[in-house]
Amino acid sequence: MTTIESLLQRNKATEHVPLPYISELSTLGAPPIRTLIVPVLVTCADPRVCPEKWFNLNPGEVIIHRNVGGNVQHAFRDISVLDALFTIDEIAIIHHTDCGTTHFKEEQVREYVKTHTDEAHSSEVDKMVFGANADIEKSVKEDLAWVRTHPMIREQLKGGCQGFVFDIKTGELKKVGAA
Repeated sequence: MTTIESLLQRNKATEHVPLPYISELSTLGAPPIRTLIVPVLVTCADPRVCPEKWFNLNPGEVIIHRNVGGNVQHAFRDISVLDALFTIDEIAIIHHTDCGTTHFKEEQVREYVKTHTDEAHSSEVDKMVFGANADIEKSVKEDLAWVRTHPMIREQLKGGCQGFVFDIKTGELKKVGAA
């Protein structure tokens, strides 16, 4: 079983190559940070989902945002901040087969949270959306539609948004069109 303590031990045993601070990038010949064009991958927090492996990525190639279900709405705040720092011109929304969000109902999670939360917060818990999902492809289409219709997302970024379903058995990425 992996624990935080076992991860700390692995960290001590791993050779680290120092990375430059943002303030040092320009002295290393890198372009100004605002001119860097970086795609964002929004995907699930499921530990089986590892785009670094699927795409054979190197550090710094893409920004990966993970959350339960790979929901783009939950990533919106972070994408906005990143878009202000870098130039984001592409977003890949990647959900996957056998996602945990297909194995629970909203009410199940809501009741669980309520049993572990002070009763004074019950009405707040009732308003929360936990992301239960019955159809992975449909959820990608809904995320694409959300991005393409959101008034606070730049038009260029809307046009650079694509959706995919990753098959955890075959490794195939299936492109999904808008709803």
